[in-house]
Amino acid sequence: MNPIVSIVIPAYKRETELTELLESLTVQTFQQFEVLVMNNEGPPKQHLLAPFLNQLDARVIEVGENHHVRARNRGVLEARGDVILLLDDDDLLMPTHLEEGLRDLQQADLVYSDAELFRFEWRAGRRVVTDWEPFAYAFDRERMRQDSTFIPSGTMYRKSIHDTIGLFDEDVYNYWDWDFLLRVMDAFTVSHPARATVLYAFNGTDNLSAKQDETRRRYFDHFCQKHGLTDMEMKNFHIVQEERRAFVRQTERTFTGVLPGRTEGE
Repeated sequence: MNPIVSIVIPAYKRETELTELLESLTVQTFQQFEVLVMNNEGPPKQHLLAPFLNQLDARVIEVGENHHVRARNRGVLEARGDVILLLDDDDLLMPTHLEEGLRDLQQADLVYSDAELFRFEWRAGRRVVTDWEPFAYAFDRERMRQDSTFIPSGTMYRKSIHDTIGLFDEDVYNYWDWDFLLRVMDAFTVSHPARATVLYAFNGTDNLSAKQDETRRRYFDHFCQKHGLTDMEMKNFHIVQEERRAFVRQTERTFTGVLPGRTEGE
């Protein structure tokens, strides 16, 4: 039986995080999906999948280079499902995420959920959550052209969207997700339910070196030019969260601090 959903996960060197992600997928209430781990020229990944192959339809695809946007595009092309679900290798999903997302897709072309931003400590080789907060903002088309509050992790959409707008734009690199949403919302129906079923790791400050900042600036300028955006300020995710915190909306929250697929005390 062909999968309905194809989960595309670019992966590099975060082995423990990827294992935790796979654990969270084993407890999804909807199970007709495949997992495509796109190895971005990192260490071998097959041994990480091996313990899950009796529960998950999962495979590793060697990308041959460390380019996360190109890896996602390759994943879309390899996908057997009619629905794509996007994840990074350190994200996790709450157990009902796929089931509820598919229900929402009956009335939309793309669905993205609210998220829980979690901080953690490493203990005995595992991540242990120390605190978390909602990342939950209403979908506002005009505001989305000023600041992006779109977390692509957990996004589910009809693969046929790419037949109309093309693949992810590799030329905007860091801004591939924002670019994708702007293109989608101009041509398709977007749903953003008030439900925090994505777990997004939020440690660190996203500080960039001068060289990295210069490179990101070039991608940002290209992105703005592409979409006709003027007087834009380049912000990282942390800045956006701090500036918009007062506008967090009420959202359904079920995360208790225990990572999905793990029992209390593990």
